[in-house]
Amino acid sequence: MMKAEYDAIVVGSGVGGCCAAALLAHQGKRVLLAEKRSYLGGRFSTVNRDGYLCATGGLAVPVGKNLEEVCQQVGVPSGVKPSTKVATWLDGKLYDHKSGVTRRIIREVAESPDEAQRVLDALNSAMQGSPPGNDISFRDWLNRTTRNHRIHGMFQSTISSLLTVNSHELPAGEYFKVIKVISPLTFGFIEGGSLALWERIGELVKKAGGDVLVGAATHEILVAGNRATGVRVRYQQASHEVRAPIVISNLGPTATAQMLGSFILDDDYRAQLAKITPTAIMWLHFASDELLMDYSAIGVGCSRRVNMIDVPSLEAEGVAPPGKHLYTVGAAPVDSIHPQDIKSEFDAVMSDLRDIFPGFDERCTVLTRTCYRGKWPGFRTVPGSRPSHLTPVENLYNVGDGVCPPGYEGSMGAAKSAQLVLDEILSRESLSAV
Repeated sequence: MMKAEYDAIVVGSGVGGCCAAALLAHQGKRVLLAEKRSYLGGRFSTVNRDGYLCATGGLAVPVGKNLEEVCQQVGVPSGVKPSTKVATWLDGKLYDHKSGVTRRIIREVAESPDEAQRVLDALNSAMQGSPPGNDISFRDWLNRTTRNHRIHGMFQSTISSLLTVNSHELPAGEYFKVIKVISPLTFGFIEGGSLALWERIGELVKKAGGDVLVGAATHEILVAGNRATGVRVRYQQASHEVRAPIVISNLGPTATAQMLGSFILDDDYRAQLAKITPTAIMWLHFASDELLMDYSAIGVGCSRRVNMIDVPSLEAEGVAPPGKHLYTVGAAPVDSIHPQDIKSEFDAVMSDLRDIFPGFDERCTVLTRTCYRGKWPGFRTVPGSRPSHLTPVENLYNVGDGVCPPGYEGSMGAAKSAQLVLDEILSRESLSAV
């Protein structure tokens, strides 16, 4: 039952929204978590397809980092199971992920020891204090040292799977910010599917006196003077005005700004919003009776489109029927900013899968295929063009991948944004209490 007033309202239940709601509820605040879809989690949830829990977008979680930090802080089990066996596939050959995997692959696929050393020297220089700027793409930066297609394929796999852009679309400096954060990390999958975690967080919110509503679409953020005062939500075929002194949006900075009605944003913030460029990814799930690969995750390079294949059922129980196997395939359109002819793009994905798994059509069943783009994108914007989690409206905050701090991406960045927002709220409350 929706109340007329709360201590905080969180609009949208993606990773950032759920983490923000959990952190606030843990602080004793009565939170309304409003989600327009019929399930929690947004682009990081799961849907049931014939007994297989298929990811709605994001899937992998950095073990022990921001999302798990939030879960530990609020006392909710994350359910994350680490990937225990990972590899990179390049031109039909698998390279196990052991220590120094990037350097080892570069040395193995380089045409000469001199080429390998040039690439490694360039990477070392960029990592140790002389990174390139954002005025050049990563591919063009790497081309200064090598045009070896296997080396390029390895980096394209990493970039497109982690950042939902191609190497020629990513500002080079952003790559090194991200690698410094993620290079020591291990990734894993959520047992029972991502939705199970968000439902546990929903229970936490309700136990703290708040409410969790699905099928509740926010259509306006209320502002008095320069301060957010609540929202208008369409729920059960009626519009409801709900008040709160804190409003947090997980809808993306652009959509949030469009809900401010007559409030006029300042020129600086409008300029930040103008830089936002949503990206596109392709996502495909398939199932098999036999286990097709002895890895829970592989990065795929030198392919037409595919950049990663995960087997969550190999690590996390409950995502596939007993004795069956679930695979999640990520792929990058040729143009991740303005994708064209999605059918042809998926035809290329299928050609890749037939190359990687001979007899694919006889051995496997495709469960879902989706291209995330536009208002339901891969990422809200290309790394390097994100506004702050703060907005010009007092007590209105953004969370999610659209406001990740530098070096943080995906679920890790979305959870980090929620942590930053909580810090800001607590800091302001502390100052007002003095």
